[in-house]
Amino acid sequence: MSALESSDARGDDGRERGHESGREDVTQFTRWPGLLSLSLGVLLGPTIALINQSAMYAVNMWACGRNLRGTLHIVPFLSLIVIVGTAIAAYINWRAIGRGVEDEHEGIVARVRFLALTGIAVSVFSALVVIAQWSTIFVFAPCMRA
Repeated sequence: MSALESSDARGDDGRERGHESGREDVTQFTRWPGLLSLSLGVLLGPTIALINQSAMYAVNMWACGRNLRGTLHIVPFLSLIVIVGTAIAAYINWRAIGRGVEDEHEGIVARVRFLALTGIAVSVFSALVVIAQWSTIFVFAPCMRA
């Protein structure tokens, strides 16, 4: 049984339910490009937030040795750009499937909506984490030691 049949995306007449309501092709989310897009929407934001934290520690030591405080802002800025891009991609996926939140008897459509909305929410929270990490640069000097 294929993923399309197992998730009950076809109606009784054999047509896909996404086409009945005027949505774009739902089958794009049953193959790897669509699934990759949904997965990146959920996973890339937190991964970038963790990479941002590690990179900020590494850049902090470098900036301390060279007395270049301004370079500390590059890492969180780039991280924030990637996370915002991830949120936009998740929003595009949500818009492509029909911009709803109802999930009554929808199959693939409900799954894509859930993952797209989850990707948006996770990206927003990851952006808040990066902004919180970025705010410490304004408070603490790079060479402060405990």
